[in-house]
Amino acid sequence: MTPVSSDHTELWHSAHGRRIRDVVLGMNDGIVTVVSFLGGLTGSAISPRSVLLAGIMTGVAGSLSMFFGGYLSSKSESDFFKRERDREWREIHELPQMERNEVMEILERMEFTPEEASIFTARITSNPHVWHDFMMKEELGILESSSANPLLDGGWLGLSFLLGSIPPIFPYFLENNTGKAFNGSLLVSILALAILGIFKSRLTREPLYKGAIEMSILGGIAAILGLFTGSLLPRFLHLQ
Repeated sequence: MTPVSSDHTELWHSAHGRRIRDVVLGMNDGIVTVVSFLGGLTGSAISPRSVLLAGIMTGVAGSLSMFFGGYLSSKSESDFFKRERDREWREIHELPQMERNEVMEILERMEFTPEEASIFTARITSNPHVWHDFMMKEELGILESSSANPLLDGGWLGLSFLLGSIPPIFPYFLENNTGKAFNGSLLVSILALAILGIFKSRLTREPLYKGAIEMSILGGIAAILGLFTGSLLPRFLHLQ
């Protein structure tokens, strides 16, 4: 069995790995959202130029939505981290004995003997910074890398969505026939999703075909559902 590279494992769970996950998420959403939307418009027999304009507007609107959503989510996470960090510092300074008891309890839950827990507690609590880091990680499950940069996080998500929206739209610049343009959009989108899936699988140390197949199938299903929705919904509403 091939050993798992610790470099790749740690990368995926690091702050840098989080950024990569944001890029994969944003691009995946951009591709799937826009290609399914274009499928719906294609099925409703709108002119190719109108479909192209609507696709561009969807990419831009989705990018802004991802930016603000990522910003608000990251800001909430950052605010939570700061509150918990400050609260833990207050407890260490104002209620040291209670915090020592909590360190003991955590170590005993880790199956240290009472004697071992007592020795390690004394060692950990002798340094306030080590003590604080220990409580943040072991009591609250919060890592320093959890501290976020809202503008940067939102920017990466928004930009990734915008980049992901380009492959589905591109064929509409080259083809005036709506049906042919959508066929090209679907093909290019599935190819882009497959490449994105391979990239994700490479980082997570999974078989390369797994990510490619998963993302391609899901993107294709979304596009086809959009096409059928665009074809059937107008008829349904007309009958009403």
